[in-house]
Amino acid sequence: MSKSGAATPPNPPTANDPIPALAALYQGEKTDASAIFNTAMAMMGVAVAYLVGAIPFVRKISEGPIPWLFLVLLPFPLWLIVAFHSLITLNAMSHGISVKIIEDALFETSGLRGNVKRDMVGSAAGDKIMDITQSKTIHRVTTRFVYGGAALLVCSFTGYALYSAVGLVQAWVIWTAVAIYFLVVIMVGRSWIVGLGMINKGRSEIPDSGKSSSTNAG
Repeated sequence: MSKSGAATPPNPPTANDPIPALAALYQGEKTDASAIFNTAMAMMGVAVAYLVGAIPFVRKISEGPIPWLFLVLLPFPLWLIVAFHSLITLNAMSHGISVKIIEDALFETSGLRGNVKRDMVGSAAGDKIMDITQSKTIHRVTTRFVYGGAALLVCSFTGYALYSAVGLVQAWVIWTAVAIYFLVVIMVGRSWIVGLGMINKGRSEIPDSGKSSSTNAG
């Protein structure tokens, strides 16, 4: 026999409630994306530290045993990091597409629509700064400055190391090294171009929740 003033227990979640599944997917994707992005930033820090630490040793290496071998190979670890950095950063950006899709679904079911704009919630808020397709001009310039500056430093150091090997080794060895590093530059550049193209295509295929809602309302 129930008491007249007893509170009504909340309704248990139905078997078709998508929110728990979406929340679990979101947590996993967000964790993966954050871990990958942190790894990419750590790798950039390692590359800069290696670059700064290796510059003073160029002259010492040129005066040591078999200097040409060390001078030719000195930039190679940097290019390994640069190449892998492109893969892991593009991987993080791909996870970002998955995160946005899940966030859109959660936003639709959360009841936030009508109270806040979609671009103020979740990863969309950060995209206004970091995504060069959405960010302001100053943020696009800053992003290009960071990545372009890092690329310029690596290319300049590579040229400096190879130039320091002139006179210590036959010319064909230096030109062979120049050709190999040039191919690596093309490879890394193509990795970014193809990867960004795939990501932009994936973003363009994400339904616009605002447009779809207005269409359904009409």
